[in-house]
Amino acid sequence: MCNINSYTLMKKVLLFGVIFFCPFFIEPSAAEGGENSERFSVSLTGFVKSDYWLDSRSVVASREDLFLLYPAKMEEDPLGRDLNADPVFNFSAITSRVAALIKGPDAFGAAVSGMIEADFSGVSNADINGFRLRHAFVELNWEKWGLLLGQWWHPIFAPEVAPSVISLNTGAPFQPFIRSPQATLSYTPGGSSTLVFSVIGQRDNVSDGPAGPSSDYLRKTAIPNMHLQWKVKTGNITAGLAGDYKYLRPRELSEENKYTSEKFGSYAFMAFGGYRKEMLDIRARAIYGQNLSEHLMLGGYIESETGGGSGSYTYTPLDHLAMWTNFTYGNSVKGGLFLGFAKNLGTRDHTSGKFYGRGEDIGWLYRISPSLQFRSGSVSLCAELELTAAAYGTPGNRARVEDTYRVSNTRMLFTALYHF
Repeated sequence: MCNINSYTLMKKVLLFGVIFFCPFFIEPSAAEGGENSERFSVSLTGFVKSDYWLDSRSVVASREDLFLLYPAKMEEDPLGRDLNADPVFNFSAITSRVAALIKGPDAFGAAVSGMIEADFSGVSNADINGFRLRHAFVELNWEKWGLLLGQWWHPIFAPEVAPSVISLNTGAPFQPFIRSPQATLSYTPGGSSTLVFSVIGQRDNVSDGPAGPSSDYLRKTAIPNMHLQWKVKTGNITAGLAGDYKYLRPRELSEENKYTSEKFGSYAFMAFGGYRKEMLDIRARAIYGQNLSEHLMLGGYIESETGGGSGSYTYTPLDHLAMWTNFTYGNSVKGGLFLGFAKNLGTRDHTSGKFYGRGEDIGWLYRISPSLQFRSGSVSLCAELELTAAAYGTPGNRARVEDTYRVSNTRMLFTALYHF
């Protein structure tokens, strides 16, 4: 007998088929542009992916630990034994992915393309195996201008120079990892340089605050996250500089249920570069910024009530520095090495209060991660060793972490992919 869960699954499968396969059978209307009008083309791409891993201890991660950030802190029982010191394993195929790449007739004098991409990792741990949207956008390209409308990588991710690692975390928390609804305008005046300006909202990756993670803190300022980036590609070299600013309103009501409207801003600056020649690929990035927790990086802010039951607050963001470099060499057999480091720089002012974000008690992080990939046709078999260490301690003067102790985790990861 078919239960409710299986019926729901059947509906999802049917919906998936309608979305991705119907375009192959739909003819453009002759009334739209006559017999010589261009046709739409849709190509289906993606991969089947299976991950197998073993951690030397418990970790801070998402999606049943598939998306690793860093090792969990020590938690001792009455006898002083670390409750997080035991090894943990898991298997998963939830990041298997499918995408539709769409091209169609020109519009507004621009070449038009689009993309819809989804996987099965859900939007939270409670939604594992859920079919969720990753990317969905339309892009218009003129001779010098480009306009992207929809959900895509946040510009601070900069996919041109993202880490080439095996792990799903793609270098996080040293590398930003965030997809966002946005409107991105690009201008390429000639030559090799491009200027990019984006206004950005939040959806799956959202800021933290008194009501928990939510996009409301950004939306209720009526000011989107703004990003400006300059990048250049010439010969074997890609490089760029960027600035990012967002404005949050964490509360509408105080603890005493009084109206409050205080807002605060935070910023980030980024530099990246890459060099690629034949089988050698070198990439690097550095980010200095504030309150970057929605990017799955260390960061956040401290909330302090001004006192007297006035309903007023101050918000002070923490400063962080994150940097990484990544080397790969090879083709059908490819070796790689990722090195990452992040440092909590604290706040510029003396402050105390409740912290919202990630890693308040972490002074620094580092990661050393060698990898090896074997590819034959459409099949890739990959292995990666990921050593991540964290210095846990107590936030002290200006939120700088003191009396630290080191905790490390070693992950052994094996991944199989079948690309189509």
